[in-house]
Amino acid sequence: MFDKLKSIKKGYVKSRDKPDQSLPYAKVQKRGKWIRRFVKIALVLVGLSGAIAFIKASNVSQTNHKLIAKMKTYDDKLEKASMGQSVYSPSLNRYAQGFFQTYFTQSDNDDDKQKRLKALKKYFATNISSTIYDNQDSQKETYVGSRLLNTFTKNDVKIAQYQVGYTVGNDKNTIIRVFNLPFAQKAGQYTVLALPYATTEQDIVGHVGKIDQDDTNNATLASSDKVQAFVKAFSEKYVSSKASDMSLIMKEPEGLEGQYAVKSIDQVNVSGSKDNMNIKYLLTLTDTETKLEHSEQITLTVSPKGSTYYVVKMIHTQGGLLN
Repeated sequence: MFDKLKSIKKGYVKSRDKPDQSLPYAKVQKRGKWIRRFVKIALVLVGLSGAIAFIKASNVSQTNHKLIAKMKTYDDKLEKASMGQSVYSPSLNRYAQGFFQTYFTQSDNDDDKQKRLKALKKYFATNISSTIYDNQDSQKETYVGSRLLNTFTKNDVKIAQYQVGYTVGNDKNTIIRVFNLPFAQKAGQYTVLALPYATTEQDIVGHVGKIDQDDTNNATLASSDKVQAFVKAFSEKYVSSKASDMSLIMKEPEGLEGQYAVKSIDQVNVSGSKDNMNIKYLLTLTDTETKLEHSEQITLTVSPKGSTYYVVKMIHTQGGLLN
């Protein structure tokens, strides 16, 4: 038994003296090298992704700035284009007429001159010296009246154009001239930015557009008994009925309630097909009280309904293309 224990002890010593089984140093170095490469590549990728994200963010920011600039440009253009509609108001008219009354009322009395300057000071911008509008003539001037002709912008300044009437001295004949009044507007209040300047009245009569219409005529449909009968029946009912009575044959009911009578229907023109027609015609009416006549251009967009037609849209011009 002693020999057996001795052999076990020898085996134990041998197992402890067994050489180290770890990886050789060269292999450890190689694995570490690949790990370092992997970390470097990962860092490079992270850096690139950050740079790409920054570039994208910068591009988005630049795009937003461009869009904001474009929107401001469009807003400015819209304001200028719609000046005649957006600037005018009854308050502007009252303000301008009050200004012209003060400006074109001049007296040779010193006290009246001072009162005029004091009153004008309320109208002009605060940084305009009173010496600018102290243009008192030796002659007496009396304001007669004024009326608005137009509103527009020039060099980004709002302008109200007025026809002004006034007399000079003791002459009772009214002088009528056109003056442009530069002004600023904010929150329903107004300020005169410069002296009103004389100009000539703009000619507002011209040929600046055409009606949107389809001149194609389906002569077969236009001359058909069904279309002719419908146009006549519809026109008669339209002039004799209330709007509420037209609801069965019109999407947007209209009616003249017997104030007029149909005198004639002419120049019937049809475009489109039987299922979707534009019927254009000249309707001449007679006023039931005065017996005076007048003509209207009518365009009906109609669709079939049973044995007749249903008016989808009625336009009081010869425009109105098929939808």
